[in-house]
Amino acid sequence: MTDTDSTDRFVIEVSQVGTVDHIVDLEADSADGSPYAPRQDLPGGKLCDRSTRSPASEYITLRDYADWKGFDKTAFEGDAPDEVCSYCWTAVVEHAKRGEQRERDDVDDRIGTVGYRLRWKQKGRAREEWYDIVVRPETTITELDRLVCRFTTLDDLHLRMYGLEDEYMDSTLNVIPDQQFTEVRDPSYTNASEVTIADVAERATLWDGDKLSMVYDFGTPSRYYCIVKEVYDPGEIEKLLEERDPIAATETAAIIDEKRP
Repeated sequence: MTDTDSTDRFVIEVSQVGTVDHIVDLEADSADGSPYAPRQDLPGGKLCDRSTRSPASEYITLRDYADWKGFDKTAFEGDAPDEVCSYCWTAVVEHAKRGEQRERDDVDDRIGTVGYRLRWKQKGRAREEWYDIVVRPETTITELDRLVCRFTTLDDLHLRMYGLEDEYMDSTLNVIPDQQFTEVRDPSYTNASEVTIADVAERATLWDGDKLSMVYDFGTPSRYYCIVKEVYDPGEIEKLLEERDPIAATETAAIIDEKRP
């Protein structure tokens, strides 16, 4: 990612709320209305959750902001200036590093042809328990769901839905298990057996360090998520599964490691 790409995409949200200004990703989905104007959408998505957004905010590039505040930062690199939220700044820097690594790994050419080691955890219990599921590109979300439910002991009494990173109830995938899809009969949802890991990967440019999410029970939600811990070419997956004795497996996916309390 070039400096121009970063400075055009990420802008400073200048607000009277809080002690520092925050950064907004203009390519993220528009935010919901703020408490000050709940019916007014705000541009992009803020990169941390440590302040309340205001419809009175202004949005300016880093170069213009630096010129206004009198510091010499013209690119998102190094430490954050005192005037800008360090959490937001770090998120942009890490985003740029991931982009550079993906260019070196030829990610665009490999997406959709690789498999992944997905480390699944329940939010709030991530240190105590996790499960590594290896999936192939052709693995359906139905197969993934079967293995996720095996260790979470979730049932079909409540809806569960898969999404991209940190989406949960706001999933843009809207993927639900086959049985629930048949029962709900809502065209806004997608049948899990019709979506493969390759489909999700191509939509989200899924790679090392990225996340997927799952929510169970829309009324009193439990939140689960996975982190991509490894990326495997097809031959590497076969070798890995030959060397390991899976804890549980489907035709194209397997739980190969776990940490339990």
